[in-house]
Amino acid sequence: MKKIIVLIGTLIFLALGGANALNEGHPLIYDDLNTLNFADKMQNVRSENIRKICSYEYCDDWLGGNTKAGIETFVNRYLKTLNDEEIKNTLKVKGIKITKVIIE
Repeated sequence: MKKIIVLIGTLIFLALGGANALNEGHPLIYDDLNTLNFADKMQNVRSENIRKICSYEYCDDWLGGNTKAGIETFVNRYLKTLNDEEIKNTLKVKGIKITKVIIE
């Protein structure tokens, strides 16, 4: 009986994990992408296909209808998570590194 319960539990766990992986989309990983060069580097990806963008551990849903609006939304939300004004100002000038773009 314990084996059956463990087997069913494992199958449910794998099924839920598989569903989450399918809902996550396809990640695109970049080394040299930031908020300042995003539009130039992502010309071959349609804005409507972007689901999330990430900067290291911070990920945010893509809300913009076009690339410029989406990046502005991401920057504003990311900067709200920071407390240090000096770091905020530096990131505004240098751009925020984007480590992953998740597309449909």
